[in-house]
This record gives sequence, C-alpha cells and structure tokens, in this order.
Amino acid sequence: MDYAKILEQWARIQPDKPCLVEEGRTLTYGRMAALARAYGKKLEGLGIPRQTVLIVRQEPADQLAAFLGAEQAGWVPVLGHPDLSPEGAEELARVRQIGWIDDGNLRPGCGDAPVPAPEWCMGVLSSGSTGLPKLMFRTWESWGDFFPEQDRKFQVDRDTLGFAEGSMSFTGNLNVWAQLLHAGATLVLATNLRSTRWRALLDRYPVTLLYLVPVKLKLLLQVLEKEYPSLKMVLAGSQLLDAETARALKKHFPRSQILLYYGASELDYITWLTYEELLAHPQSVGKPCPGVKVEIREGMIYIDTPYRVDGMPRPCTLEDMGYFDRDGYLIFQGRRGQVVNKGGLTVSCSRVEQALMKVPGVRDACVVPIRDKERGEDLGAAVVLEPGIPLAQVRKALRKNLLPGEIPGRWKTWEALPLSGVGKVDCRKVRDNLESGV
Repeated sequence: MDYAKILEQWARIQPDKPCLVEEGRTLTYGRMAALARAYGKKLEGLGIPRQTVLIVRQEPADQLAAFLGAEQAGWVPVLGHPDLSPEGAEELARVRQIGWIDDGNLRPGCGDAPVPAPEWCMGVLSSGSTGLPKLMFRTWESWGDFFPEQDRKFQVDRDTLGFAEGSMSFTGNLNVWAQLLHAGATLVLATNLRSTRWRALLDRYPVTLLYLVPVKLKLLLQVLEKEYPSLKMVLAGSQLLDAETARALKKHFPRSQILLYYGASELDYITWLTYEELLAHPQSVGKPCPGVKVEIREGMIYIDTPYRVDGMPRPCTLEDMGYFDRDGYLIFQGRRGQVVNKGGLTVSCSRVEQALMKVPGVRDACVVPIRDKERGEDLGAAVVLEPGIPLAQVRKALRKNLLPGEIPGRWKTWEALPLSGVGKVDCRKVRDNLESGV
C-alpha cells in the first residue's frame, strides 16, 4: 500500500470532492489523481529502474502531485524545502545519495545512489537538525498503521475539513495531509505567513480540524475577532503550548478539543495531552501515545515505537532531556545542549521560556544557551513585548518565579521572533543575534 493507491481509490469513489484547497486553487480527488498519473508517466518514460527523487516545488499542490506520481511510477519521493536552490539540491542529492532531482529541471542527482528498498514508500528529511538534513525512509505501515488511532484522537472522518499552513516538506503538514487523504477528507492549506489570510480562509470554510505549531497559533490569535463553532480539534506540536494561549484558543474555538503532542520526523507521535491535562500539567507534553513506550535514562528520553523510520533502533533517543512527574506526565526540558550548567545549577531553557510566557505583557519568547566569556555558557532571552511594556518590568517579574541563577544573562527585544522554513522559531538565528550583541 502507498498514498498513490489510496488516492486512486478515492478518485474512483468521489472524483469531484475537493482533496486540497489552496488560496485561488482547488484540486478534486479526480484532478489530483490525473496530475499524479501524468507525473508518473514522465518518470516511467525515463526507462530506468526504481529510484529516489528529490522534489522541489514552491506550491504544495505541485509538491503533492509529484510526490504521488513518483509513488505511482514505483519511485521513492523525497520532498525538499521549496526554497532549496539548484546548487543546494545537488549537494543534498550527492551527500544523501538521492538518485534524481526534480526542481522543474528533471536531472540525475547522485550517480551512485542505491536502489531503494522495496518496502519504502517515501523519504523524509529531518526538519529540526542543523546543517544538511538527514534522509530517512518510511514504509507505509510506519504512518498508516497509526492512522486509525489518529482518527479517533483527532476526530477525523470523511467529512473532516482540515486546515494547515506551509510546505509539505514539513513532516507535520505531510502527516496531517496523509491522514486526511486516508480518510477521504479535505485539507485547506494556507501558503503564506500572513495570519490575516489564515483568518480569511477560516471565515470562508467551515474548518473542523486546525493544525498549526504554537508560534503560528499565537499569530492567528492576534487577528481573530469571533468564535468558530465548526471547529472540533486544535492540534499543535513541535513546541510547548502555554496555558494562556490554550485558554485564548478555547475562547475563539469553544467547541473544540485542544491537543498538544510531542513528536519527531524520525518517530511520529510520541506523547500527547488534552486541554484539561495541559492546564493541570503546564510544563508537560503528555503521556505516551498508544503502542509507544517512553523511559528516562540518566535524564535523557528514550522512545520505543513501531512507527519509526526504517533502521531506527528500538528504543532510541533524539537526545531530548526530560523526566516524568509524579502523575506520569512527561516533562520536556529541551534537547541536550538546551540545558545549561550555570555555576553548578542545571537550568532548562524550556522551563525559563515557559516562565517568561506567564509574565503579563510578554507576547512571545525564546530562550537559548549562549556562549559567555566569564561563565562559559549562559542563557539568552529574546522576547516580543506588548506595546508600552518595559523590559525591566519583565525581568523583575521573572525573578518572582525563578532562582537568581535561572535568570537569563542576556536579553533582546524583537518585533517578531524569526521563523524557520517549517514555521518553528529559528533558535540558531536568535542565538547568533544574542551572542553578537547586534
């Protein structure tokens, strides 16, 4: 089984139903299937055996048509970032041994690329790593076997109308789309970072499932003016969600359930927790998902899951730090390197960031480890403040909830935190800015 076969099944059953809705463009199941077939024939016309292909497209609809067409031709698609340059694509293909590149110019990539294993249906690139992304491969089962559980938890069925923003090269978006495709549902996709455009789409379509990372949920909340009673589920991941933001979401989506998850490109969903659990355990990312085991070894999180990429050991670690509270909820402290030792005191960037988000007048915050000439390492804080709120007031308020050694040694105010290509806060850019003093 693969996603191209699922598309063909639904195209026969409901050819005129929208599969993907972008601003100004709607692709029905029938039309998406036709585009996928055309791309598949293009690859078949090369007359070469099954290979990997790096697909680079600006528009998500074009990404998905090529992705599905490559599967239909028996190839293994790998979605690259839409802004990947030709030179960057060639370097990625050479280093990660991807056989072909298609960024509008279909051409050979790595001449020594191995023939992909028959059980692989797609390749995924690690979105959160530094440097050149890692290439990993998934079988259909590594996601598909968990879709029934996702459907129950996210309230997804054939009538679901989902909403997401951004590129399909972001694994979180790709997984949500794949789940909705499996259910025969529809995805409404915003393709830019203007939250007023997101609001316009929510005003136009009766969305039932909203998927955005927390930083984008905060951007959306700044422009919402009314309630959206059709929404059943708000799904958020990749970052912690503070209680104040969760309450604001409930105000605009009163009939929704809010679900925060902890996951990774390598491992799929790991833990999750509901709105009520989030309020009771504000530092937590929840309890393990069904079928997933989580344990702590010397402060590091280890995960045993059948929903991992091919070749990942069981159990494995992403080098994330954490612990379980007395009620069995996982407390996420950040990736190793996001925990700083200040004069013998171990300080979690994540804990300080959450404390900052509770300070009145703080709209957004990012706390990162920085190099310090005197201490070796320290914390740096980048904050977005409400108009008229002085930074000194925020620092004073923070001292009420944290130890003196937990207070960041370097601060910078921003109008908006910089975002990476997948919509997460660009911590590297924040750190560089704090260290340079610019």
